[in-house]
Amino acid sequence: MNTGIIPKPTTHVYKEINEGKFKTTKHYEIVEVENGTKKLSDLININADRGFAKSAPNFWLKIRVGKRWVNFTGLFKTSTAGIYYADKGSNNRKEDLIIVKFLDNEKTVIIYYFKNYYTANLDTVLRFIN
Repeated sequence: MNTGIIPKPTTHVYKEINEGKFKTTKHYEIVEVENGTKKLSDLININADRGFAKSAPNFWLKIRVGKRWVNFTGLFKTSTAGIYYADKGSNNRKEDLIIVKFLDNEKTVIIYYFKNYYTANLDTVLRFIN
C-alpha cells in the first residue's frame, strides 16, 4: 500500500566474508540492523544472473534458511550506479520495496527494506537513501 509518505526502512548492513573464494557469488554476514527487526537472514549471498529467468535481473539475492541457500528476490538496476531494487510480495502483488546499495568495491552491502510499502517511482526513494 502506498500512502505517498515514504516510511523509514529497516536498514541491514552486511560485510563480505569468504572474499574471493567464489567467482560469481559473494557471501555476506550481517553486522548491523537499524530501525526495526531483521527482515533477512544473518548470512546472504548475491550472485550474478545467468540468464535463466524471464524477468532478467542483474543479480539474485539469496538468504540462508537452515543449511540451504534460498532465492529471495532478483535485483534490478536503478538510474544510480551501485544501487539496485527488488520487490517482495505474494500472489503477484508487490508489497515490500527493497533497495540494495553496494559500497567499498562490493565489500559492504546496505539493504533498505521498506515493509508494506512499494512504489514504481524509485527517484523519490533513492533521494531518501542517498
